[in-house]
Amino acid sequence: MKRVLLVLAALAVAAFAANSVRLDQPLSIPNTDDQLSYDDGTANWLTWGGLYRGTWFNLADFGGGSGSSWNAQNAELWFFHHSSYPWDTASFYCEVYNGDASAPVTQLNQTSVTALHYAACYANYSPELVCEANFWIIANTELSSGGWPSILGDPSPPAVCHSFFSDDFIVWEPWGELGDYFVRTTGTMALSSSTWGSIKALYN
Repeated sequence: MKRVLLVLAALAVAAFAANSVRLDQPLSIPNTDDQLSYDDGTANWLTWGGLYRGTWFNLADFGGGSGSSWNAQNAELWFFHHSSYPWDTASFYCEVYNGDASAPVTQLNQTSVTALHYAACYANYSPELVCEANFWIIANTELSSGGWPSILGDPSPPAVCHSFFSDDFIVWEPWGELGDYFVRTTGTMALSSSTWGSIKALYN
């Protein structure tokens, strides 16, 4: 049974890779200090694999504790229109969920966004969205017949996968063998009391 599951997982990754294209040349996409992101700032892939493509954020990776929260001012996603793989629509839903690495669970927001070619696309939140210590930002492409618009990804396979895709919103497959999606968020972190205690202890 374990072997069957491994084979199915390998086939899923292979099928997804077939829906990914390496760019003719890498593209620079700098980020800012007030953003959370896992990408390395260099886009090397575009992909339209998976009806849903999302990034799982863990605040522990950014100095937060288990009780910390993220006050999201926006979500930022980057797409790329390739003439050989044209989009059938530029519209998608940007969705935010609480949830850990296993899957997104509780929806916090759904915003309709129009994708742009090689430019930041935003879902803005006012008031800010209060996200738990583990949350997801997802591009829902159900308005397309083929997973468009195609999102950008970097060329650096991470030690811990944070980019996932799904066709049914139940089984989430890692995209991490190729890199990380360009999915980011700007906001502020509210640290837990234990994290504040650790910081204060450094100066006592």
